[in-house]
Amino acid sequence: MTILVTGATGHVGRAVVDALVAAGQDVRASSRDAAKLDVPDGVAKVNADLEDPSTLEPALDGVESVFLYTQRQGIDGFVKAAEGAGVRHVVLLSSGATLEPQSAQSRIARLHRVVEEALIAAPFAETLLNPGSFATNTLGWRRDVAEGVVRTPYPDSRVGAIHERDIGDVAAKILADGSHAGQALQLSGPEPISFREQAAVLADVLGRPLRVEELTPEQAAERMTALGWPPEVPPEVLRAIERTTREPSVVTGVVREVTGHAPRTFRQWAEEHRADFS
Repeated sequence: MTILVTGATGHVGRAVVDALVAAGQDVRASSRDAAKLDVPDGVAKVNADLEDPSTLEPALDGVESVFLYTQRQGIDGFVKAAEGAGVRHVVLLSSGATLEPQSAQSRIARLHRVVEEALIAAPFAETLLNPGSFATNTLGWRRDVAEGVVRTPYPDSRVGAIHERDIGDVAAKILADGSHAGQALQLSGPEPISFREQAAVLADVLGRPLRVEELTPEQAAERMTALGWPPEVPPEVLRAIERTTREPSVVTGVVREVTGHAPRTFRQWAEEHRADFS
């Protein structure tokens, strides 16, 4: 069985590739520019761009299962190409935001939901992975950490930060055995952990102090917009973060249920990513 992993240059996509290779699966990794892929030996590399349907047929040839990143543009073409190729199962990296009541869903949730609905309506099986906060979000602190500070809004918000390798392990298990078809799985790390606590863990792992500086929502939105976020998105994200100062993010047992191992802690993530902050 050949499994296609789209977006294999991303943190989660690469984690899926690694988990599948470790399980002895036949893996095909894809990116818009396959030449930029850095994957283990024996993993085939192909170009695949949802916005360029001509790339999808060769990428999907002989593929039975697909790990898919959420991208609204081109999803209809992907569904058509996957159906034509005889794909049996697609595992989608979606967002925990889509599990909110529909009336409260943000623009981000609605964009993800469009892709979810396209897969649900497709003739092949789908599994939706709905993680909340990613531990890799902390990589956005690198420039500040170099100055000995962590600048963040709502430092006492509590999120269930999940290690990308846990998402990769869940996706790989489902891709390999075809389980959890038709299900939406809410993924999380092992505990709600505040940004302040993440900064303390990171400081301990790096062996140097890190001062926490609280940003106002306006300052945080300005920084996010400067990084290329559409201006209407930061306020929605910040409202969701603010809510976790009062209602900590939900923690689930899905990682353990699917993989058989406990989700990795934020400290494990920080230790593995120490070099990223050097």
